[in-house]
Amino acid sequence: MAPSALAAAKSTARKAVLPVLLAGDRVECPVCNSTFQRFAGRACPRCLSLERQRIVWLYLLSSGIEDSALAVLHLAPEPPFRARLKERPQYVAGDLHPRARGVRKLDATALPFDDGTFDRVIVNHVFEHIPDDRQAMAEAHRVLKPGGRLITQHPVDWDREATDEDPSITDPAERLRRFRQADHVRVYGRDFGDRLGDAGFTVTVVDHFAQLTPDAIERYRPGRRLIHDCLR
Repeated sequence: MAPSALAAAKSTARKAVLPVLLAGDRVECPVCNSTFQRFAGRACPRCLSLERQRIVWLYLLSSGIEDSALAVLHLAPEPPFRARLKERPQYVAGDLHPRARGVRKLDATALPFDDGTFDRVIVNHVFEHIPDDRQAMAEAHRVLKPGGRLITQHPVDWDREATDEDPSITDPAERLRRFRQADHVRVYGRDFGDRLGDAGFTVTVVDHFAQLTPDAIERYRPGRRLIHDCLR
């Protein structure tokens, strides 16, 4: 069995077994609306959403993502999110290397859409993989309608003032050492928002975790990750 097929089989088996083993009503996944006695480590037993994804989804809900009139572009789509959004009349999911049916092959640095096509663009944990991240940010800005928003969450080293990157580093082992993951090409610093601003966005850094009640935090178990809400 191919590695991708094996991983898919394991994921399917996990989704079938874990909800039964962890049945209960103590915690709730806001992405798939399922309840359990506890989460499977950091993951939802049913949709496998992670803590970092649950905080983004809660923010998306608060920002009106359920409005079916919105045209949404979702790059490198998280499967739990796509399961909730894919039936919308104006939803496009895309990836440079699509692995799921219904996900289009899209290059974030050269999007095949007219200017002002979308109301929302969702991009999470993607830009740190793209050599020309500034072009990808500019493309996200271009395809948004005036007043549209890019919602994005990325790993940022908030102790670092400037992004650390070196295009000459191509060895996976050196990238792992320097950028913390073998397929990363940089580590963002506090200037991540400045890069988004250079693309034309008005950027707001959101600590949505701090806006939740203690009961909601206990119920949904989201991660405390900052989100960049970027206005076109």
